[in-house]
Amino acid sequence: MNWPLLIQVLGGLGIFIYGMKLLSESLQRVAGDRLRSFLSSMTRNRVSAVFSGLFITSTIQSSSATTVLVVGFVNAGLISLAQAIGVIMGANIGTTITAWIVSLLGFKFNIASFALPAIAAGVILHFSRKESRSGWGSFLIGFGFLFLGLDYLKTSVPDSAKDPESFVFLQQFTNMGFNSILLFVLIGALLTIVIQSSSASTTITITLAFSGYIPIDAAYGMILGENIGTTITANLAAIAGNRNAKKAALAHTLFNVFGVVWALLFFKVFTGIVDDLIPGDPLTDKESTRFHISLFHTMFNVTNTLVLIWFVNTISKVVSTIVDGLASKTGKDKDSIRLLQAGTVKTTELAMVELVEFTKKIIRDTYDFLRLTEQILLQPYDAARVVQVLKKEEELDQVRTEVLTYLNQVQESGITGNYAKDVLGIMERVKAVEEMGDNFASIARKIRKSHRQKISFDKNFSNSVKDQMDLLKHHYDILLVNLEQSETFDILGNPQVRNQSREYRFQMIRSIKKNESKVKKKKYQKKDNLLPALLYRDISRNLDNISRLLNAAIYADV
Repeated sequence: MNWPLLIQVLGGLGIFIYGMKLLSESLQRVAGDRLRSFLSSMTRNRVSAVFSGLFITSTIQSSSATTVLVVGFVNAGLISLAQAIGVIMGANIGTTITAWIVSLLGFKFNIASFALPAIAAGVILHFSRKESRSGWGSFLIGFGFLFLGLDYLKTSVPDSAKDPESFVFLQQFTNMGFNSILLFVLIGALLTIVIQSSSASTTITITLAFSGYIPIDAAYGMILGENIGTTITANLAAIAGNRNAKKAALAHTLFNVFGVVWALLFFKVFTGIVDDLIPGDPLTDKESTRFHISLFHTMFNVTNTLVLIWFVNTISKVVSTIVDGLASKTGKDKDSIRLLQAGTVKTTELAMVELVEFTKKIIRDTYDFLRLTEQILLQPYDAARVVQVLKKEEELDQVRTEVLTYLNQVQESGITGNYAKDVLGIMERVKAVEEMGDNFASIARKIRKSHRQKISFDKNFSNSVKDQMDLLKHHYDILLVNLEQSETFDILGNPQVRNQSREYRFQMIRSIKKNESKVKKKKYQKKDNLLPALLYRDISRNLDNISRLLNAAIYADV
């Protein structure tokens, strides 16, 4: 085996994939929240959803990043499954842009002549203090590395006419008729699964066919296989997700597998159309090979979308039946938001969407603590409610650990600009909510202990607790109502919202001070009244802590 050649090919492939990743991530970094708002506004119907997927993938040059992003949005409940399927269809069309860029530019120009200047300009911009310039600098560096890697791939693969021995091992797989095509479908799928980039595997396919390693039909087979292999990234991302995330990933797989099946059934007809539209015989004119492959790739995905766009609801029902059926058999219910691990495509945008929605869900769920605690305090003692609060507190501790671990992973991957502030805000909110849970659990334990000791509030203290619980509910409503009206926590920065929060905090402080003075009255110093007074004082301090933490959750971005 020619080890130096293999190392050069692998090195070129590595530079290409890194360039693609850097280009994709930098564009997402520059786009920021606009990417999320664009998806939300452009997925109202199936046609606009397809165009949004096409636009985003054409822009960030990664269908894997788009589909993982979509799985994350479905997982977080930002878009429906039907909307996600439309975006995925568009993403499959958008990924064909890479093949055309490679075909039009990669084999015609001296790539290094514009790749190296792009990297040089990108490095200068990358060190700019301005966030947008730094992002565009990373984009140029990624662009340069992408084409530099392509140049290494192109020059590393020897011309078949000059080095016939280099690809003799492939010849034995190209003379088996239709079985050869099926074999190269498998090769294309496996190649994409391994490198987790359909753009990179498509580039390899075009390079191999252009250099004479494989015939055109085998290249077509690899293209079909790559459409199946590219679904692996979304499926890996959905493993840790809820049912909706799994449904979106499965829809992606079914869409591409169905397309490959019908393309194989009508293979000769389909390739004949491509031959009629592109001048030159790919068997004798290697210059036309790359354009035949690019058009085949595009026609396949466009036709597949035109056929299946009318069956979005059917696909949605099929994947729902499969996933829900498997979930019921395993006894796992994952309809709630769960943080994803996005495999090789880890984007800050996706991470922030997941973290924001997960944090909002924690805040909503913690309202159950408030409701249960009010019942424990003001209604006849119920041991089951106490157990329920203590169980929820343990779950909240686990969730906090999970979120903080994920936040650390996001920070290690590199966070800049506004996202850094958002991460700190999320950390503060999760910490505040978890500490609120601790205080609710503390109240439950105190009530359980007082019940065993036959200690209870008198009417005055019960009325005071009721008033303070009402203040907390109103305070909590500020947090919940505003979060339901916004996709981010930015709305909590509204001065009016913060003034309301501060006012409820002051009312709680005044209420606590007023009732503290009651505890000091002479009648509560007597033996029979002292223990109920001490119980009230301890619980009022917990309620005061919860009020303080609610205020902290609203002011977390300061």
